Amino acid sequence: MSESSSSPNKILLVLPEVFNCAGGIQMFCRALCLAAGDLTHESGGSVSALVLNDRLAPDPRYVNGNFASYSGAGESKTRFVRQFLRLIFSNRYDWIIFGHVSLSPLAMLPKLFHPRVKTAVVAYGSEVWQPITKIQRRALRQADVVLSISDHTKGELIRHSDIPGERIKILPCTLDPYWNLEAAKANLESKPPLILTVARMTKKEKHKGIDSVIRSLPAVMNKIGPIEYRVVGEGDDVPRLQALAAELGISKHVLFMGGLPDAELREHYQRCSVFVLPSGQEGFGIVFLEAMAYGKPVIGGVHGGTPFVVKHKETGWLVNWSNVGEIADAIIMFLGDEKLRGDFGQAGYQRLVQEFTFKKFAHNLNRILLESA
Repeated sequence: MSESSSSPNKILLVLPEVFNCAGGIQMFCRALCLAAGDLTHESGGSVSALVLNDRLAPDPRYVNGNFASYSGAGESKTRFVRQFLRLIFSNRYDWIIFGHVSLSPLAMLPKLFHPRVKTAVVAYGSEVWQPITKIQRRALRQADVVLSISDHTKGELIRHSDIPGERIKILPCTLDPYWNLEAAKANLESKPPLILTVARMTKKEKHKGIDSVIRSLPAVMNKIGPIEYRVVGEGDDVPRLQALAAELGISKHVLFMGGLPDAELREHYQRCSVFVLPSGQEGFGIVFLEAMAYGKPVIGGVHGGTPFVVKHKETGWLVNWSNVGEIADAIIMFLGDEKLRGDFGQAGYQRLVQEFTFKKFAHNLNRILLESA
């Protein structure tokens, strides 16, 4: 690190995926790109990024003028490793940040050529909630710092991998910096009440609890009357969920919207009465931040990293992802009380502003790098 600067002078980001899609890991990596660019701007330095799966050109809003290079390997591991070796041979970086534990074995190489380089590895979610490979464990132990997105992930990493807790720093996810919080304040609830879920729906991710929400709807409608449940997202589990709604005779109340452009997605947040995602294995849940940005009450799972984001009975309500009765009761509670929705929505908005803005994310990243230098 430059002695004349309080920020890293030269950073290399080694990331799994950034712009191919808009999942949680991808959104975290976008924020990391923008924050790293801002930090190196302060020191007059530069940042480079090497991305395994990207095929699309980077969005210039996140990859600003401080990027020396941005290279996507197009899912070619051979090209990815070759480019990585070329970069570390020809450059002296202050920090190299690896955006996923699957990339961590590469973190053992840079110090062989540049002993003073610092390395960080991001621990995101369920990939470290179980024993990791020996080489990944070795790589994490050799890294200068491990960046965990929540206290739950940190605890699981310590439990399964024996990484010293003092070397794991929490760097929470952030709301996308290009969400306009002022514009989000307008509340335009739909009639009948609109329940919203935003999630990927794959056969490997049945723990999202969307089927439990669907099963809860008959009880909800018995108490509240007609409602509409909209599910935004794609995946190979959609046909099963559609069949479940048909089996329960509520297909006309359950709409699968597919993937939506940002403007349409934000309109759904704006018009919903309550956001629901009772996931059993959420690493963090950026979608909760998006709902909180619109002052909406949220119902999440009492599992994984969700309680780090949603404070039970303060900014939202936490339920067991498979407990249909709990989910129904929580939805009925919010839909039946407009003041309660407003109070919880405002509390969630305030928590977002205090803890999860991009400005806070960039500050946290800079602080961790300085403390670990």
